[in-house]
Amino acid sequence: MAYTPPTGNITTGVEVFSWVNSDLVNNLFFPLVLVAIFIIMITKQMYHATTISRAVASSSFTCMILSILLRITNLLDTTTMVIFIILTAISAVWMQLENIG
Repeated sequence: MAYTPPTGNITTGVEVFSWVNSDLVNNLFFPLVLVAIFIIMITKQMYHATTISRAVASSSFTCMILSILLRITNLLDTTTMVIFIILTAISAVWMQLENIG
């Protein structure tokens, strides 16, 4: 698979990840990493949490924080960050509804 070598002088880790994300995998690296982290965390949390809603809420909250940090460093697009924010809100409502009933 052919790829373009980095142009300019890459001196920081953020520049390396930015090059990998933009040139090598067409801006899919960090969204896929976040989805993988979400899946790993939800399976681990389902083992320890008392309900599935708590597992989804804690996993989505952690991925939301990671997506915000990646968006601040401009390594993630806004759409992915908003998806994890909405997922966290939905899971928080789901967890609250389970606690009421």
